[in-house]
Amino acid sequence: MLARLGLLLAALVLVGTTSAVVPAVATAPAPRSAVPSWAADLPAGTTQVVRTVSSRKYCRKVWCTVTQAWERDDDGAWTKLREFRSSIGSRGWGKQREGDGRSPVGVYRIKVTFTTSRANPGLMPWRQRRATSIVSERAGRNYNTWLEVRGVTSGNRPSMRSGWVLDFNRVRLRPGVGPRPVPGKGSGIFYHTSKPGHAWAPTAGCTQVGRPSQMRWLLTWLRPEAHPRVVQDR
Repeated sequence: MLARLGLLLAALVLVGTTSAVVPAVATAPAPRSAVPSWAADLPAGTTQVVRTVSSRKYCRKVWCTVTQAWERDDDGAWTKLREFRSSIGSRGWGKQREGDGRSPVGVYRIKVTFTTSRANPGLMPWRQRRATSIVSERAGRNYNTWLEVRGVTSGNRPSMRSGWVLDFNRVRLRPGVGPRPVPGKGSGIFYHTSKPGHAWAPTAGCTQVGRPSQMRWLLTWLRPEAHPRVVQDR
């Protein structure tokens, strides 16, 4: 009888000990990244964004900016992958007309990427830029249109050896193909690199990424299936 009581007491002690060592614990849900406010303006299928915003990180002029590379994962969370020092128009944001020295605000497609090399370094739609290449700012039927102009020799200058054409004001890649640009609204808005010795100087309205190696990274990172967009001042 005493032996049975001893076994029963030992079992009760064991059960009590187990309950104390392994309490029930509620598992907290994993935190999710906040969705940036500018993401609300993107098409549903966009998973890559090049975003340029004003910044005083490097300088305090109105044209001082940073250009960021953002990517969205399968769960809808956005991550900033890279950030580069850049510069915009000498009078800052808010382009309204040709020659106003300002850069456009909003969300834009990449019309076409370009390099002066003979092959596309990335996967996006691409066009070779030549010494004769311009996007015309002259009023007329070819306003804001990519042209090859005999006698022009500056199309492949160092600052224009790689980048892309921003789809601003219905820019055309061939004369007469596509909706007509609005006369006088602005032409030839690019993302491009800098000329030697002027890495972050202000532009006439484009966005200038200071280092060619940074532009190369962007061109090889962008993918057509990600439906990339360029976000300016948002």
